[in-house]
Amino acid sequence: MAVIVSKTPLRIPLAGGLTDIRPYAEAFGGVTVSATVDRYIYVVVKPNPGGIFELRYQDTQEKAADGRRLRHDLVRESLRLTGLLDTPLSVHILADLASESGLGASGALTVSLLNALHRLKGEEPTAEELSREAGHVEVEVLEGASGYHDPTITALGGLKLIEYRGAEFRARDVVASEATRRAFADSLLFFYSGRHARTKPSLDLLSSRLDEAEPTLHRLKAIAYELEAAFSAGDVRRIAEIIGEQQALKQQLPGKFVDDYVLDVTRRVREVGAYAQLPGGKISAFVIVACPDAQHDAVRRALPELEEVHLGLEPRGTRAVTL
Repeated sequence: MAVIVSKTPLRIPLAGGLTDIRPYAEAFGGVTVSATVDRYIYVVVKPNPGGIFELRYQDTQEKAADGRRLRHDLVRESLRLTGLLDTPLSVHILADLASESGLGASGALTVSLLNALHRLKGEEPTAEELSREAGHVEVEVLEGASGYHDPTITALGGLKLIEYRGAEFRARDVVASEATRRAFADSLLFFYSGRHARTKPSLDLLSSRLDEAEPTLHRLKAIAYELEAAFSAGDVRRIAEIIGEQQALKQQLPGKFVDDYVLDVTRRVREVGAYAQLPGGKISAFVIVACPDAQHDAVRRALPELEEVHLGLEPRGTRAVTL
C-alpha cells in the first residue's frame, strides 16, 4: 500500500504583497517578491483499508463515507480537482507552525495536498502545474483567504519575483550575489506574537474597496521591482527600507492591517534603526524585522514581550516521496 508524504515550505513576503489579489491582478497585473523559509506543511496520504475517508489536522479528526462530506474545504476541493472524491483515503496534515499566522499556510497546504494526491495516482505534476491548481482551488473555487501569491511561491520555492496577470504568472529568481544573500539573511529577525486571525475578512474588505485602494496598490507593485533592483545592487539597507515601506503602505489600505499594537511594534523597531513588517493580508502572528546595521540586540530589547523564532531561507519548493 503506497504512502505519499509531501512537504511544502511556508513563505515570507517582502514587497508587492496584496497586488496578487484576484480583482487587482486581473485589472492591472500584480507583482510580488518573496522567499520560502525552513518551516513546512506536511501531508501524508494513503488508501484507507476501511473504505472511508479519515482526515486528521490540528486537534481535529473527520470521518466520512464520501469525500464530498468532508468539512475541510481545501481537502475536499483538492480531492474534487484530482478526481479522488470517491476513493477512500487517510489524510494526515502536520504543520511546523500554527495556521493563520501570516506565513502562507493555506497556500502551502493546498500545494502539499495536490502534490500528494497526484502522486498517489502515479502522476508527477510540475511545481508550476501545482501552483496553478492550488491557486484555482483557493482563489477561484473557494474565493478564499488568499491571492495567487502563496500557492505560487510555496510551490516554486526560493527568492523570487512573480508577476501575475489574473491566474497566470511568470516567475524569475531574484538575482543577487552570494554575499548579498548572506547579508540579507543575516539581517533578519523573526518574532512571534501569538495573535492569529483569519485573512478572508481583511481581503474581502480590500477587494470591496478596490477603487480607493488602487493608488496604494500601484505603489506596492512598484516597490517590488525596486526591491529586485536593490538585491541586484547588493544594497542591504535599501532592501530593509523597502520591507518597512511594504508595511507602511499596507497600513494605508482598507482592510484589517493596522491597530494600536501594529503601530507600537513598528514604531519601536523604527526607533532603533530597523524596519518591521507583519506579513500577510491581515495583522499576523509574526513580525519580520530587517536590521541593515546589525541592530539585532537593540531590536530584541525593544520587543521583549515577543518570542524570537529562528527561521532560515529555503531554496526549494514543494516536494514529495512515495514510501
